[in-house]
Amino acid sequence: MKKVVWVVVVVCLLLSACYMTSWQNDALADDSGRAVNAAHTSENSLSWAGIYTGTTPGANSDIKIILTLTYDLRYTMTYQYVDKSKDVYTDTGGFKWNSAGNTITLSGTDMPKQYRVGEGKLTQLDINGQVITENPDHYVLKQIIQE
Repeated sequence: MKKVVWVVVVVCLLLSACYMTSWQNDALADDSGRAVNAAHTSENSLSWAGIYTGTTPGANSDIKIILTLTYDLRYTMTYQYVDKSKDVYTDTGGFKWNSAGNTITLSGTDMPKQYRVGEGKLTQLDINGQVITENPDHYVLKQIIQE
């Protein structure tokens, strides 16, 4: 009799686990049917849209950057070569998230294209998408306004 009770309990647990997995998979799509990343990432758990600013090292001059990110995956970047000229340049375009949801890549700019998104900051990455290890604090843009 005890064996029958255990078999029934195990079968019930397996069936409820299958039901929960099915229900969770249905919840991984938004209203448009697009798949949603259920993992805890910068993309889906931080208030990343807003205005970021900072001064980063450049080859011949420091570069003052103001970068605005919007929830519709658009950006505007204004930058100035601090020691070279008073000219101010502006790039606009779109950006995309990497599959891990922690890094964005800007399109349509000659400026640094990849940034790791953190709580209240963007960290400029090198050309290979890696964190710059020499003076890493010099490559951080701080969020000054949240959208």
